[in-house]
Amino acid sequence: MMTLPTLDHFTADILARLPAASGWEVQKFMVTSPAVLAAALEWTDDPSRDAIWFEFCWPPFPAMIEATDFGGRRVIVRVHRIEAVETPYVANTAWAKVDDVIVVSPDMRKRVLSAAPELNFVSRVHVVSNGVDVDRFSGAVNWNRFRIGWCGLMTLRKNPTLALQILFKLRAIDQRYQMRFCGMAGDAFAGEMFWYSAERLGLSGAIAWDGNIAQSDMPGWHAANGMLLHTSFHESFGYAIAEAACSGCDIALLDHPGAETTWPATTIFRSIDEAVDMVLNAAPGRWRTFVINHHSLDAQIRKLSEIIADVSAPSAYEASGLVMPDLITSAI
Repeated sequence: MMTLPTLDHFTADILARLPAASGWEVQKFMVTSPAVLAAALEWTDDPSRDAIWFEFCWPPFPAMIEATDFGGRRVIVRVHRIEAVETPYVANTAWAKVDDVIVVSPDMRKRVLSAAPELNFVSRVHVVSNGVDVDRFSGAVNWNRFRIGWCGLMTLRKNPTLALQILFKLRAIDQRYQMRFCGMAGDAFAGEMFWYSAERLGLSGAIAWDGNIAQSDMPGWHAANGMLLHTSFHESFGYAIAEAACSGCDIALLDHPGAETTWPATTIFRSIDEAVDMVLNAAPGRWRTFVINHHSLDAQIRKLSEIIADVSAPSAYEASGLVMPDLITSAI
């Protein structure tokens, strides 16, 4: 598995569990120089059965894929939101050299295929949602309906000022409502606007910024909330939503493209009034079973094991019998 120093945060559980589930030996290679890929190619010394997994379609990986002769080794790329939606990297990757592409939601599959329509012909595209280790989240033992959680980067896409508008209306009904924010710093302007709005709405005393909470402490943070309010304009999956739901916290998320392909329709709000109503009617433990059934780590590992075990199936391009130049012409 090829990873990058700042983009390996989704790999720990996979690296820990995939070997036992699949029977494959899995090793992580943190790419800091071209020599790391050479070492990975040397380690995967049986091209007839070995594979190289690129985690994120992010520089320098697209250039590496284009420049490398993989000698028959299977190539897998997992694509996340930022590469397909906010950058040109998915559109500019040599997908004819990639056997399998993994995305985390049906919406991301659609977006990746829109950015690189040739994938319909040259690679297999698999939807495997992120997996939550449900055993880490035992339930909302400290559930508090008046404590609302918000989790994410302080960026315009995460839309934190909408959460303030919802909190303002809630406190007009009951002054006991409070909001806890956790996450890392993001866009300076988004942060400036957030704190400006909080002061102007008179909410400074009703909010707390908990900062970047360690992953080991997230189960307790979620379990103390009555509701996770998720205001993002778009998510590839929404890992914090799954963690909160598995903790027994209720969830309410802003309607955004692809939301209903991943989450129950009754968890989605389209207006401030709808969000307020959902918070007022929050209940503990509503969605834990849903996460266990649809987004558990066990299910993710099982699906990934099935994908890497399917070494004999030809790619869609190979099965089609198309000639690549004709494919490119027709796609254009």
